[in-house]
Amino acid sequence: MKNIFCFIFILALTACSGGLNNKNSASNDQIKLFGGSSVSVYEGTLPCSDCQGIKTTLTLYQNKAKKQNTYKLQEIYIGQNDDKAFETDGTWVAVKGTKEDPNAIVYQLSVQNEDPEDSDVINYLVVDKNTIKLLDEEMNQYESKANYNLTRITD
Repeated sequence: MKNIFCFIFILALTACSGGLNNKNSASNDQIKLFGGSSVSVYEGTLPCSDCQGIKTTLTLYQNKAKKQNTYKLQEIYIGQNDDKAFETDGTWVAVKGTKEDPNAIVYQLSVQNEDPEDSDVINYLVVDKNTIKLLDEEMNQYESKANYNLTRITD
């Protein structure tokens, strides 16, 4: 009887410790901005099918006290109706892993539409500490040879 009790106790202890490891690994997937900065600004001109390009400025804010990440995305469609401009803001998270690279870091920007169930996500792959690259909705790189990179502006 004692043996059965010990076996159940060890089994339960092992199961509990496995759950703690999983919880810790999930929290490690939350990546901080490079350099411990609270603001990072990226700029570049992304491809556009019906204009000369989309001048894009992405500002990522990280409020460590509130544990909240927000962004501001400014897009200017060059050569379209007097350079049509759009501004989007919302929250972002950093996730680890893509289909191509399980160690990749991706900044995911949440875009809230009028219908909350129809929300979108914009994905940017962290190429290096100064470059991020726009990915598609499935977190895949575009097959086009066009430049989808934004470059970090340094102070």
